[in-house]
Amino acid sequence: MPSRKPTPRTPAGGQGGFVRDEPRAENPLVYRAVLSIPEDEQGQMFAGARSCFTSWLESKGLATQLSSGVHRLTDAYTLTVTDSYDTDGHQTALRLRLRENKEDKQEGTWQTTLTSAVDREPGAAYVGVDLEHYPSPGRRQITPVPPRLVRELLDHFTVTDGTSRLSTAPHLIGADSVGLLVSALTDPDRELPLVLAAEPSNDDPAWERLLTGVVRNLVGIASVFRLEREAVPVFRDEAGDRHDAFPGQIRTYLPDVTLGSAEDGRRHRLLTYRRLSDPKFRNADIRISRYPRQHAVTTPQPALLAEAAFPGIEEVLKDLRAARSQTAESLGNESVDSLRTQLNTANETIDKALEELSEAASARDLAERSRRALDEQLREATDRYEYEIADHDATQSELSALRHQVAVLQQRLVEAGRAEDAYTPAAEESAPMSFAELNERVHKRMKHLVLTYDKSKAEDLDDDMKSSTWASKVWDALLALDSYGASSASDEGFSGTFRDFCEAAPQGMRTYPVTRVAMVESDSVRNDKRFRQQRMLAVPPEVDTSRKVFMEAHIKIDNKGRIAPRIHFYDDTAGATGKVIIGYIGPHLSNTRTN
Repeated sequence: MPSRKPTPRTPAGGQGGFVRDEPRAENPLVYRAVLSIPEDEQGQMFAGARSCFTSWLESKGLATQLSSGVHRLTDAYTLTVTDSYDTDGHQTALRLRLRENKEDKQEGTWQTTLTSAVDREPGAAYVGVDLEHYPSPGRRQITPVPPRLVRELLDHFTVTDGTSRLSTAPHLIGADSVGLLVSALTDPDRELPLVLAAEPSNDDPAWERLLTGVVRNLVGIASVFRLEREAVPVFRDEAGDRHDAFPGQIRTYLPDVTLGSAEDGRRHRLLTYRRLSDPKFRNADIRISRYPRQHAVTTPQPALLAEAAFPGIEEVLKDLRAARSQTAESLGNESVDSLRTQLNTANETIDKALEELSEAASARDLAERSRRALDEQLREATDRYEYEIADHDATQSELSALRHQVAVLQQRLVEAGRAEDAYTPAAEESAPMSFAELNERVHKRMKHLVLTYDKSKAEDLDDDMKSSTWASKVWDALLALDSYGASSASDEGFSGTFRDFCEAAPQGMRTYPVTRVAMVESDSVRNDKRFRQQRMLAVPPEVDTSRKVFMEAHIKIDNKGRIAPRIHFYDDTAGATGKVIIGYIGPHLSNTRTN
């Protein structure tokens, strides 16, 4: 049954809020591990790094040629070895780079680079491993498993993050060692994420397999702790209800944890046991590793690694010029055999220079692809930054106005002799920290909504760093829709649309910023069969026998980025259900700007 509310028209295209999902250059850096080497192991660091790299090459069935220069190991594999020394002859840096061309499989190019550097004055030393993927034209990047090379390095060196050793296996925490976990969690020197897996109440082989995959995907970029089931309640008592974990849950704690802080608790992503057990929640191990991977590739390298100086092609050309000059000078007073020897040497130098030039050209091409990807990321980040500033300014302005209004109302209550009422805070439930939590609470709280949206699609938003902010905004929007539904159902029912309701802001009723509410789509979306089909969303059969209606009314949760979540709803307050139907919560649906 159609709504009794009038449907206002807006100009085609709406008010911004479109996302772009056009082909874009992706940052080729898909994995980065930075391993700090303790002082007592620095003397053998370069030898140890070479040994680990050799073992890794052998595991691939490749020849272990680690002398300086460019080595064509096979048609697909190219190895470049570069050493750097100070004026006293001490080695200061080492770079080992293996490039694999897999264009024949339309997988593109993979490049793994080990860089090791030491500064003897402060006693700092690092081994870093970067993995880059340059996909074939028209293909998307692949999320890789960390290179086995990193496992070799972690087994060889003693690498710590704060008080925790980075290892290839999870740290087991029993009831008597919860203190060690809490110390690691709150350690101010911890720089990497800490992933906590709380054992389920009962044995669960699927959960065990998931944990194995999580550990494999987090090697070198996070520490993993396994909380035994009898230790779960002990940890919950220690951590408090903002940072705790229940049986079967997996939680990712970013650095700088502040226990007891509700605001800080929202930063640390939590996946419920129900969500992890959902058959629709696929590739959970990869999705759990997404936060640590993003943290790793966006955190700047230590200057010692980033600025390590290596001889470039200029050194090779210098050797080539010297060989040519020496050969020319010897033409008049050397024997034929001597000249032949020198000529052979010069040819070898030329061959080496040509090989180096060819490799430099390949490296330049890949570097240019990286530069384009970083430019794209910079544009997106700047765009989002400007939007976030504007959004923050609007929120701050609204907050200041509300604080002033509260102060005026409190003063009036005091003057009326109701001081206790003036300063007794109203009971207000906290906003959910995730969409998984929102889905669990929404049915009990929202009495004037019919919820037909795909919960899995909504919970996929939890993969994003902004998920807690989005979940809070969606919660506020649903409260406003529920308030509208209640007002429409009353004897003096509100007679306008939800947007009218938000503009009127009836006393005591929850509303949502009117600029984020759109009651119609653009003509280009309405008239496009594919776009329209995406917005044919589920309703109860008493609303439409086909169980679907075109839901163009929507709320904009975010206006920037490729995800930019939306709520699509259908106003049936004058229809069979007498409620508002929520048909979609998820990423922005396709339109003319996303194709």
